[in-house]
Amino acid sequence: MSIFTSYLRLSAEYRWMLVAAFVFNLGFYMLIPFLAGYLKQDLLLSATLVGLVLGVRSFCQQGLFLVGGLLADLFGVKKLIVIGCLLRALGFCLFLFSQITELLFLAAFMTGFAGALFTPAAQSYFSKQTELSRAQMFALVGVARNGGELLGPVCGLLLLSVSFDVLCVVSALPFALFALLFTVLLPAKHAPADSQSASEKSSGGGVSAMIAGVLGNRPFLLFSLLMSGYFMLINQISFAIPLHLVNQSGAPQDVAWVLTLCALISICLQFPITRMCERWLSPDQWISIGIALMGLSFATLVPAWPYQSGVLYYLPMSLLAVLFTLGTMVSFPFIMSQISVLAQDKSVATHYGFFYLFAGVGLISGSAVVGVAFDYASLSQNLAWYCLIAIGVATAVLNTLFMSTPAIHAQIQTTSPSTSK
Repeated sequence: MSIFTSYLRLSAEYRWMLVAAFVFNLGFYMLIPFLAGYLKQDLLLSATLVGLVLGVRSFCQQGLFLVGGLLADLFGVKKLIVIGCLLRALGFCLFLFSQITELLFLAAFMTGFAGALFTPAAQSYFSKQTELSRAQMFALVGVARNGGELLGPVCGLLLLSVSFDVLCVVSALPFALFALLFTVLLPAKHAPADSQSASEKSSGGGVSAMIAGVLGNRPFLLFSLLMSGYFMLINQISFAIPLHLVNQSGAPQDVAWVLTLCALISICLQFPITRMCERWLSPDQWISIGIALMGLSFATLVPAWPYQSGVLYYLPMSLLAVLFTLGTMVSFPFIMSQISVLAQDKSVATHYGFFYLFAGVGLISGSAVVGVAFDYASLSQNLAWYCLIAIGVATAVLNTLFMSTPAIHAQIQTTSPSTSK
């Protein structure tokens, strides 16, 4: 079954949700990659202020995912998706007034908080469809998002050549349009869970009960903790690799080459690879294999490659991109699907919100480890790669040891939708 056939099997609401996943990333990557440069070079803001603004945006998204998940389970995913879209649109438009410091920070807050609202809600919504397996659904989500991430910077560069104001408005439009579309299109059947009203859940200690349910879900918490290792690796293509290329006097287009190759491979192969993986082995096994591949991909940079120019100069980076992307393709859909499985379809958005807290810790920890490794490169020029290889292998081994128990497998078997569709 092809990706297009699978897409057409979905109901209209899920097809539009996938379109939104593409357009949202398109709009996001139109603006955000160019924001720091505009603030520093055009508005002449200090590097400290620019860093604070970007930090506020990231913190409000990563740090408030739990809030978004709880609200989605209390009031329904539809409301949170619509409100998140509106906030992101308003936040992007507020960047038009970046010369006013207060509005600049408000824009950063709204942009980040919007992601914290609609991301757990959207993930919960995707996990509830029944036409495809959860892994296949999240494979389609990955394809859509990678497509937006690939085309966003290209479109942003073209719009920036017109003006930054035009870039802000055009980037905000997709979020505003989909807020209106989702208001009409998305049914209220997923809000709130188990057809309880928000007032009923609140009067019954809804928030505390949902948090207690997550904190009492030991398999889920263990899985989230282990997957911090995945997120320590996932950001290194855009962090460790640029640092490495700067040290090697590489050109900016070298980074673009790696990012583009990763995105193209994922767009073309994600869905068929996920379907193939479902025929053999279990989700936890593919998660371990994928994370190990992600870590081992950095071994391609350990040898002293003799090529300093020409086509062969790109060979080690290309090998890294292929292996790293293959690792993400065989692990990501199963990671995302396992969250709702381990949640036992109860307070799913809250579980996604908790999961993203661990993801944020992993992202920060990974950047810190790599930064320290580069600072101590005098001990070994390959110290960063050794650390990333160790993180990948250790995470894979621990996931195999702790997430392959009979009890967890029994839980997965009784809550997963069929993968034979």
